[in-house]
Amino acid sequence: MLADYEITDSFGKHRFKTPPTRVVTTDWALLEQLLELGIEPIGAPELAAYRHYVQQPQLPAQMSDIGLRRSPSLAQLQALKPEIIILGTDQKDFARPFSLFSRVLYYKSFSERYRTNGKKSRARFLQLAELFQKTELAEQKLAARDARIEALKKKINKHFDGQPPAVTTIRFSSVEKCLVYGDNSMPMHALKLLGLRSDFPVKKSKWGEKEIRLQRLQTVDEGYLVYFLPVDDEKVLQSKAWRELPLVKQNRAVAADKAWSYGGAMSILYIAEAITEALLSPVDIH
Repeated sequence: MLADYEITDSFGKHRFKTPPTRVVTTDWALLEQLLELGIEPIGAPELAAYRHYVQQPQLPAQMSDIGLRRSPSLAQLQALKPEIIILGTDQKDFARPFSLFSRVLYYKSFSERYRTNGKKSRARFLQLAELFQKTELAEQKLAARDARIEALKKKINKHFDGQPPAVTTIRFSSVEKCLVYGDNSMPMHALKLLGLRSDFPVKKSKWGEKEIRLQRLQTVDEGYLVYFLPVDDEKVLQSKAWRELPLVKQNRAVAADKAWSYGGAMSILYIAEAITEALLSPVDIH
């Protein structure tokens, strides 16, 4: 008979006899980390939107959509008969109703109280790995991630002759506004690992972002402005507010491939790769 093992989530300590098999998660950051560990949940939320915005890692063909991240369908969850439901940031209140028919775990990944969300993501990835008895795999993936980002850092440094530019990262939120990523954001964590800095200060917050009007980017006059795809309404790239920005006029506003800004430990690598590619092989789509 296998011995019990203990794991830790944001609620505290839990004991398991064997790793759970019928797994549902209500959070994209956890979904991508489970997939990185080779765990295919039987259910997760907003799958079409995940494919549109997150992209990596890819979803398996067979997975049930349980509705919205903010309000998963209770009926669909019950119908799946999950062995365990794994909740993410801002989903703590789901624990009580879901615990009536399934075991529930909770992993909070984003908070202004964390030293940084980027560093916390590493701890959460290892905690999830502990649950599924895949710690060795998680450590191997993290080591490979770190080595890859270090190689990207050297590549950027060489490309810019030892003087890498400032890089300000954004995501469009409307035709007139964008989210600028700063302290405590995942893009900022990736930038720091790449040896880069931003030219637009954003104070620490839960998600590490600030929504501003595009005109405020007039103050960004150093380095590059990197915006993450997809651009849901491409009219923004033709708007006067965008086209009049100094970095846009100077062809220093570049698109980065899809990389989710609110993911887990491995998403930091995808963000770093997207930023590196945007800087070294810019594609002018504005």
